[in-house]
Amino acid sequence: MGKLKFAPYVFGLAAAVVFGTNPIGVQAAPVTTTKFDVSFGDLDIQGKIIYTATEEVASPFYKKGISTAEDCVMIRKEPSADSEAVGKLYFGAGFEVLEEAGDWIHIQSGSCEGYVSAEYVVTGKKAEEVAKNTDAVNSYAKIITDGVEIKAEASDDAAVIATAGSEEILEVLAVIPESDWTKVNIDGVEGYVKNQAVEVGVAYDSAVSMEEEAQREAEAARQQTAAQQTAGTETEQTEAQEEQAEAEEEQTEVREEQTEAEEEQTEVREEQTEAEEEQTEAPEEQTETPEEQTQEAEVSSLYIEEVSETVWATDAVNVREAADTSSGRLGGLGKGESITRTGICENGWSRVDYNGTTAYVHSDYLTTTEPVEEEPAYNEPSSNSGLGQQIVDYARQFLGNPYVYGGTSLTNGTDCSGFVQSIYAHFGYSLPRTCTTQSVCGRGVSVDELQPGDLVIYSSYGEIQHIAIYSGNGNTIHASNWDTGIIETSLSYSGDIYCCRRIVD
Repeated sequence: MGKLKFAPYVFGLAAAVVFGTNPIGVQAAPVTTTKFDVSFGDLDIQGKIIYTATEEVASPFYKKGISTAEDCVMIRKEPSADSEAVGKLYFGAGFEVLEEAGDWIHIQSGSCEGYVSAEYVVTGKKAEEVAKNTDAVNSYAKIITDGVEIKAEASDDAAVIATAGSEEILEVLAVIPESDWTKVNIDGVEGYVKNQAVEVGVAYDSAVSMEEEAQREAEAARQQTAAQQTAGTETEQTEAQEEQAEAEEEQTEVREEQTEAEEEQTEVREEQTEAEEEQTEAPEEQTETPEEQTQEAEVSSLYIEEVSETVWATDAVNVREAADTSSGRLGGLGKGESITRTGICENGWSRVDYNGTTAYVHSDYLTTTEPVEEEPAYNEPSSNSGLGQQIVDYARQFLGNPYVYGGTSLTNGTDCSGFVQSIYAHFGYSLPRTCTTQSVCGRGVSVDELQPGDLVIYSSYGEIQHIAIYSGNGNTIHASNWDTGIIETSLSYSGDIYCCRRIVD
C-alpha cells in the first residue's frame, strides 16, 4: 500500500518537469480510473508507478484483505507475536486495512481490531485473485442511481442488455483498470456498468473474537455430547430388540417343552391308573418312610377340589413336595411359566403336575389368566419442537422485509444465509456466514424427520445455492430474492433439496 501514497507525488513531480509548474496532487477514487495522455520521456518508470497505483485502487479489495492461513491467523492486541490474542481470522475471512506497518497489518474485522502477521494474509489485487477461488468472499456493486443501463460491452455505444434500479446489488466479475467500466453479473448474464453509477464493495466472513470462539467450542462440545447420547440410545434400542427376539425364541422353546411334558404327564397318568388297578388287585407292601407317610396323611386330610386347568406363575415360586412351606423343594417356576393344576387345596395351596410328579405350589403365586407379553420399551426420538417453534415464530416477524445480497440485517436487508445466521444468533447460536459452511452444522436429518427450526439446504447441478428454515406443515421461511424479500413458501419452492440439518435438539 506504500505505492498508493507515493503515486500522487510522482505524478505531480512528473507534471512539474514537463509543464514547468508546481507539482499537482492526484486523488485516485476507489473505483474510477483517470487516464492521463502525458509523455513522461525519461520518467516512464514514474508513469508505470502511477498506473500500478491506479490499478490497485481500482480493485474492490483496495484497503481490504483476506486470510490465507492454512487454518487461522491470530489477531494480536499489539504488533507482536507475544501480544495478547483478541481473535482469530480463519482461512478466507476478510478484513479492513487500517494501517500497514512492515511485517504487521493493523486491521478491523467484525468485532475484532488488532494486528495480524503480513505473512498469513494478502491485500488489494492479491486478495482479489485469492477471492476468485473461495466462496467466503464476494465482490458486489450497489447501484446508486435509478435506471442504470447494463451494457453488453464496455462502451457507451454497446447494446443495453438490462437496467438496474437504485440500491440493487450486482455481483462484480472484474473492475477494469484504465476504464470507466465494471464487469458485473445480473441474473446470470454478464455485462458492464459505468463506474460512477455503482459503489463497489466486498462481502466476507468476519474474524471470530476469542469470546465468540469459546462459545462456539462450547456449543460444538454440547452438540457432540448430544450426538453421542443419541447414538448410545439407538444402540441400546437395537440391543433391546435383539434381547426381545431371543426371549421370544426361548418362550417358544419353553412352550414346546411344556407341550411335550404334558404329553409325558398324560402317559404317566395312564401308567398310574394301571398301577392303581394292579394295586387294587394285589396290594403291595408299604415302602414309604414315616415322614412320607405323615405328609401323605396330612395331604389326604385336606379337602382338595379336583380341577384340570393351565395356570401361570405371577412371580418366581418354589414347587414343594407337600402343601406346606416346610416341606421339601422339588424345583421352581419362573414368572410367566405355565403348569397344569390338578387340584385346589382348602389351605391356600394348589396341587400341580410337575414333570409327571404330584407337587404343590401356593395359590397366591398362580393365575388362570395368560400373561400378555410386554412390548419392548423404545425411547422417543428427541424433539426440538419447543425451541424450534420459537425460532420459527421469531423468523415470521420479518416476513416481507427486503432481500440484499451480502446483507445480514433482518429489517434493512439480508440474503438467505445471512437470514439464517441472524435468526439463530438471536437464540445464542453462532453459525457460519455462507450456505456451504452452514450445510455441515448440527446433524443430518431426512426430509421425513423435519421439525420446525431445522435447516433445509438447496442445490442446483450439485452446487449448494440456497438455505431456508423449516416452518412446519411442509413450508419454509427464507430470504428468497430481490422481488420477494423474506417469504414463507412450500418446501419445493427453491428446487432440489441437497440436505437437511438440525441445529437445536
